[in-house]
Amino acid sequence: MRTIHIRRMMILSTVLLLGPILSTGCARIHDKSAAEVLHLVLAGMAGSDGVSFEGASSLMLDGKPVPKAALYYGGTVSDHNKVSLHTLLPDGGKPQTAAQAGGNKLKSSSAAASAYYTRLEKKNGQWTLLQQDSTASPDSPLPGLNPLRQLEDLEKHEIEVSEEAGGARGTRVLRIELSEPEAVRQLAAELEGQMEAIRPGKSGSEQKETGKEEDALQLLWAKKNNELQQKLKEVSVRTVYYLQVDTKRNLPKRLTCTRRVNDPANQGTTGGGAEEIYLTEVNFYGYR
Repeated sequence: MRTIHIRRMMILSTVLLLGPILSTGCARIHDKSAAEVLHLVLAGMAGSDGVSFEGASSLMLDGKPVPKAALYYGGTVSDHNKVSLHTLLPDGGKPQTAAQAGGNKLKSSSAAASAYYTRLEKKNGQWTLLQQDSTASPDSPLPGLNPLRQLEDLEKHEIEVSEEAGGARGTRVLRIELSEPEAVRQLAAELEGQMEAIRPGKSGSEQKETGKEEDALQLLWAKKNNELQQKLKEVSVRTVYYLQVDTKRNLPKRLTCTRRVNDPANQGTTGGGAEEIYLTEVNFYGYR
């Protein structure tokens, strides 16, 4: 009996000693700052074997939606660095980029073929389009909607991270805003990448012109590129992300982004489109 009593005392002592330590550990997890939670989530996402996702993007001009610019998509992440994306169209219609819809004045005016499926792989730190497995034109919006790239961007830019109140149980909602210079640089990088992809004579293009036709296309591209650079000097950009976090696993549940582009030069002009709002959202599920 004495031996049993001693064992009970030892177990009780161990529980009393470990209790505060374990409680402190849990408190530390839940008491981390918004910036620390973001870092943990991005690290957790990088370590995840795979996940499925569905999302949407849309464009508004002066508060009015551009229906033809709306795009619904889904996809999967596998092996940490491979992403497949495809369009989701309940009505069976053909998707259009914002450039095709004629809405976003900062994008190229070149018409783009409809995009249905794209595969990307990260090689040497860069996301590469696997052309042999894709049906996408050079200015397809699908590569830009790669959710892993969107999350990675949050670590590359100058940001301000805070937490929103009222998150659902078991979640935290982080508000992530880019500084205005960073927001402009991010937009510029995306649009310049799209312009470079459609540059005449670019390897991999379906058709290559020669002689006068090629010269004319080069001149047109240079003109549009100069117009783009001028616009980027004039606009103001505000970009805000909201990241809903699963606190049990420290993984993303939902990511939304609102980018507001204002062009003071066009304010007050008829049909000028003083403000463009580009919205994206993506929901993650089925982590592996």
